[in-house]
Amino acid sequence: MNRYLFLGFLVCFWACSNDKNPQTANDIRELLIMQQQAWNDGNIEKFMEGYHHDSGMQFIGAKGVRYGWLATLNAYKNHYPDKAAMGQLYFDIDTIELLDKAAEIGHVNGRWKLIRAKDTPAGHFSLITRRISGKHKIIIDHTW
Repeated sequence: MNRYLFLGFLVCFWACSNDKNPQTANDIRELLIMQQQAWNDGNIEKFMEGYHHDSGMQFIGAKGVRYGWLATLNAYKNHYPDKAAMGQLYFDIDTIELLDKAAEIGHVNGRWKLIRAKDTPAGHFSLITRRISGKHKIIIDHTW
């Protein structure tokens, strides 16, 4: 009987100590839903609200590492000058992991696809998020 009581205590302790985790995973998922919707509305500025507005933010793509929120915004505006070039963006989230007990840092793996009149590019992404001022923001985006 003591074994079952101890096992019950462990399960309860684990569940209580991970209370924030499901909500944090949902917060990260909602961040990506917001970005997808903003992109599909043709609103790059709103899309960029998902990133940490900081010069240390990193975007890693086919051309290497780009540092900074502003540099990333400008690159998006150059590559996607209008709604037709932006197309319709779809994210498929494969995993969301919390990398610390306080649920301050998250890691997301997923796939993206753009549907445009002329083509349908697609690829993968790996994101690192950090809770900043109460909200998760992307601090590193590796998209290929």
